[in-house]
Amino acid sequence: MKNTKNLCILALFVAICAIIFACASTGKIVTYDSTATSWDWLVNGDKDNGGTSTIAMTEGTQEGMPAYSFKGNITNKYEYGFVNVKLYPDPKTLDILKTITAFSFRILGDGDRYAVKITTSDVTDYAYYEYAFDTVEGQPITIVVPVDFLMQPSWGKTVGTSINLDKAQFIEFQTTRNGSPGPYEFKLWDVRLYQGGVPLVKDIDKSKPKAAAPAAAKGIGGDLGAFSLNLNDNFQYGDGYQGVLSDRRLFNGHKIVPGESYTLKITYTTSRDLEDIVLIGLVDTTPAANYWKALSWVGDDGMAEVKKSKAGEVVTATINFKTVATATGTSGSANALVFLTKGEGKKGVANSGKQKAVTLNFTEFVFTEDK
Repeated sequence: MKNTKNLCILALFVAICAIIFACASTGKIVTYDSTATSWDWLVNGDKDNGGTSTIAMTEGTQEGMPAYSFKGNITNKYEYGFVNVKLYPDPKTLDILKTITAFSFRILGDGDRYAVKITTSDVTDYAYYEYAFDTVEGQPITIVVPVDFLMQPSWGKTVGTSINLDKAQFIEFQTTRNGSPGPYEFKLWDVRLYQGGVPLVKDIDKSKPKAAAPAAAKGIGGDLGAFSLNLNDNFQYGDGYQGVLSDRRLFNGHKIVPGESYTLKITYTTSRDLEDIVLIGLVDTTPAANYWKALSWVGDDGMAEVKKSKAGEVVTATINFKTVATATGTSGSANALVFLTKGEGKKGVANSGKQKAVTLNFTEFVFTEDK
C-alpha cells in the first residue's frame, strides 16, 4: 500500500511538472540573442579573499558565433576557492534583463558543476539568486534557466522568496568546487534572453545560430540616444560619486592607443543638486589596469570639467579628448568613459556620502572619432 501511494504521488508530481513546462513553453516568447544584446565579459578569482585561484579568458568563435574560453586552477588557500565570469550588460540590455522570464546559453564544459546567477543590488552579502547546472565533458549543451528557478543559497540572508529583477545588475558564472583544488576549463557562447515564457531546449537547438558581425566593423561611437547613468557613492576609494559607462558601442571593439582624438557632445539633467563640477575622462577600469588607468588627458587635471548644476537644470557640453595611453584590451571596461563628481563624505569609508547617489539623465549623447 505504501509503495502504491508513493507511485501515485510521483505520477502526480510528474504530471504537474509537465503542465508547468508546457504552459511555460507555449504562447509568444520574445527572444533577444547576440544581435539584440551587448555584454562586457570580465573575469576574477578569489585574490581579494586571500586566495590564489586563477582564470584566463580567451576570445574566439564557436558554431559561427563569438565565444569565450576560460581556463585556470582552483586552489584552497582561500577556504572556498572560486573564480567568476561576469557579463555586464549595456544600458539597453540591462533594461531587457529586468523584464525576462528566462535566459539560456551554450556551454562546452569539463564535467564539473557550475552556478549561474543574476546579481541584484538588494543582496549585500554575495548570496545572489543562482541556479546550479552540470556540464558534460567535451560536449556542447544548451542550458535554459527560468527566472523562477533562481534561488538564494542557504548560507546567506534571505531578501525575498523570489528574485527582484528591477534591481538586476549583471549575469555571473561561478565555479562550485568550494576550494577543492585542481584545473577547470569551459567555453560559453550564445547567451539569450527571453520574455513571455520559457523556451524548450530542442527549440533553441533547432534555431540557426546567428553570427554577430565583428564589432569593430561598425565604426567608433555615434549617437547613443537618451539614457540614464547612475553615479554611485565611491567614498571607499575616492572622494565623491562615480559612474562608469562601459557601453561597447563607444568603441565597438577598438582598443584605445595614444595619439587618438575623440569628441563627446552631451546634454543632460541631474536628479539632485550637485556639490561640485562633473569630471569626465577615458579610463581603463579592468583588473589588468589595476581598475584605474587614465587613457585621456584634458586640461590641468587630466579630466574634462563640466559645470556644477542644480536638479533639473539642462546642461550641454562639447568635450575633446586626446588619448595618452594604451588600453589593456578591447572590452568596454578597458575603454570606458568615467563620470565623477566630488562631494562631502568620509574618504575610505563605503557609503559615507552626505548626499545620495546622483543620476545623469542624458537626452543627447554623441561620441565620435576626430578624423
